[in-house]
Amino acid sequence: MKDLIIYTSEHLRTTTKTACVAEAIFAALDRLNVKHLELKNTNDYWCRDYMPVMISDDGTYAKYKYEPDYLVEDERLHDYITNQQDACKELNLFMPANMDIIFDGGNYVRCGDKVIMTDKIFSENPKQSVVKLVQHLEKTLCAEIVFLPWDMADFCGHADGMVADLGDGRILLNGCWNNPKRKQQIAFHRRLRKILDAHFEVEELPLWKDDNDSWCYLNFLKVPGGVLLPCLSENFDSKDDIAAFNHFKGLFPGMEVIPIYAAPLVKGKNGGGALHCVTWEYIEKRE
Repeated sequence: MKDLIIYTSEHLRTTTKTACVAEAIFAALDRLNVKHLELKNTNDYWCRDYMPVMISDDGTYAKYKYEPDYLVEDERLHDYITNQQDACKELNLFMPANMDIIFDGGNYVRCGDKVIMTDKIFSENPKQSVVKLVQHLEKTLCAEIVFLPWDMADFCGHADGMVADLGDGRILLNGCWNNPKRKQQIAFHRRLRKILDAHFEVEELPLWKDDNDSWCYLNFLKVPGGVLLPCLSENFDSKDDIAAFNHFKGLFPGMEVIPIYAAPLVKGKNGGGALHCVTWEYIEKRE
């Protein structure tokens, strides 16, 4: 992936609260010799959600309608809806595939020849029959779709808050549901494992403490040579940050793990995402 460029929205750098995160991401990418640029014509910094999804690492993408219910149904949030065509007009994207349905890039985790998404996709496209929608998705994305049940505690219904691709048929599963203190979630965890174990070798992100923000470590960014790991303490010295750093060193042997202070993304009124959510991979189509 020598032609890889990591894009962020210019809003990440120009928004006061998140500017420090942008600068840390840029510094880490420079350290790893990974090119990075900024997207124009965007309305917020969660660019993963509204940018086209990559269906092949040769630079082939699929477009879709970005009209998420969590923005559409609240008139006060309409200004945050980015027009995908506007965001892409300065890019030389090869997009032969058009899903032509309401979709959200945060609900797309590519794992080789499979794609993981939550079943929220069905409620977002109620006029489509389930069978035809699945057939359409698999044909357009050139992948087998593995559907996970939507955890209603996450209003976005994003798969990238539940799982992450580790490569070679392995995935990392958020460990938040495997918590003996929350017995009502154990059944949900068993259901997830039953689905995922049929397709992947599953690693679980340990739950180091009963913290609602522990999911953030799952929302890392992997690039050639390194992993950018979201952390919650400014000096990366909290017990959870240290444990997560050591765990990821084990998950990615031989790669540099770079901690990034991501609390401004994770916490607060506009929180709920981390490094994967504010980045997007671009590869120009090779001849």
